[in-house]
Amino acid sequence: MKHDWMIRVLEDLQRYAGDNGMAALAEHLDQARLLALTEAASLPDDLDDADEGDLAVFN
Repeated sequence: MKHDWMIRVLEDLQRYAGDNGMAALAEHLDQARLLALTEAASLPDDLDDADEGDLAVFN
């Protein structure tokens, strides 16, 4: 899936929050992850294959 990177970032943030005593934030990040999975799965194929030209590139 094209949006896997975003899911992984949310999982990393959730893990960090949980490991550092931020239980409420960890729960919200889990909800955000589930929402991201749902929305990514419901995107039309033509949007899923769209050009990634708007993503920032860090050197």
